[in-house]
Amino acid sequence: MTDLTILTSPELAGRKTNSHAALLTREYLKTRFKGHQLTVSEQPFTYSSGLFSNAQGVNIIATNTVKDLPVIVITAHYDHLGLQAGKLHPGANDNASGVAALLYLSNALTVSSSYRFMFVATDAEENGLHGSEHFAKTMRQLPIVLNINLDMLAVKKSHKRLYALTSRALKSQLNPLLTQINGDKIKLKPVYSSRKMSRLTNTKQIDWHRASDHYSFAKQKIPYVYFSMGADNFHHSTKDTLENINTPLYQEAVLLIEAFINQLLTSPVVLTPSLKAAT
Repeated sequence: MTDLTILTSPELAGRKTNSHAALLTREYLKTRFKGHQLTVSEQPFTYSSGLFSNAQGVNIIATNTVKDLPVIVITAHYDHLGLQAGKLHPGANDNASGVAALLYLSNALTVSSSYRFMFVATDAEENGLHGSEHFAKTMRQLPIVLNINLDMLAVKKSHKRLYALTSRALKSQLNPLLTQINGDKIKLKPVYSSRKMSRLTNTKQIDWHRASDHYSFAKQKIPYVYFSMGADNFHHSTKDTLENINTPLYQEAVLLIEAFINQLLTSPVVLTPSLKAAT
């Protein structure tokens, strides 16, 4: 939980894009990735922030091998709202939970002989998925076969489910893996349509297919698995704090994601660029 504590600390001030706090966050992430013996780089980008203005963001990319292998990109956005009306929005669930999981996985996953992992901490998600869109567009030359997106993983006591919204194109390959993974306290629930995800989470107003960085990959016809706890009553509020995260449930959620990836690596399933599909 050390990463969660630091990412939600007053020093990182809610990690608002293009702020000094965002710079401090990037330095922390780079240090952590390098500590896992990964090759780390920054990917700066510019995006439109209005009719006549632009803004800047920076993705952090870490990879565990330079081998010419099919690529699995694991993403989590590190930006949040920062200070709003002078009040700190720590963004513990959204999305320090995903970034801390990304850091954990970057150390826990072993080097694969079948796939190359890229761990990407994206910026400017809150402003419109800009960091992931830039990454997905500029990395089209890579043989990316899957995006695993981590956003809001703090499963609640009242609804002990971790959802895995998955591209329909991969249902036949991944459903057998996803359905056999469950924890002691929470259930991993695979879902294959945004509409069903909305029904299960009672969030008819949310298009989950477009709700986070996985959509940027879908637009490039790269399939995805989006892990999330679904709706959160503290979303985008000052109450999205470390204290409101159920530590045992969160930790189990991360372990379930790790278990899925390890199952994928050892299963007969072969992901290739030819399987690319938008939904």
